[in-house]
Amino acid sequence: MFGLFKSKKHDEDDIDALHEREPQEPLRAVLPRERRVNSYKEAHITTDSGYKVRGIVVDHSPSGLRIRFQSYETLPEVIQLRVPELSIRGMGRIVWQDQTDFGVEMIG
Repeated sequence: MFGLFKSKKHDEDDIDALHEREPQEPLRAVLPRERRVNSYKEAHITTDSGYKVRGIVVDHSPSGLRIRFQSYETLPEVIQLRVPELSIRGMGRIVWQDQTDFGVEMIG
């Protein structure tokens, strides 16, 4: 009557429902990061293909930088980076990104 006494689902159906709720990206441990210095300096990025784009270094630490772009950018994993006002020049590896911000680890 009114669906109150429906038969219980099979266990297989319950397992399938659990799989549907699993997150798409595995969870990661959050490690403490180095102290960051607010910067707001212009960065010049060049890719291997010769594409050049400018961004703003929002903050930086000895191991890397957070760079913000005016619009959504698609960059390769390894980039050439130059920030004249911070005396930074070399190769960087993109370690994370969201809409307009990129985390870059300096690799050489």
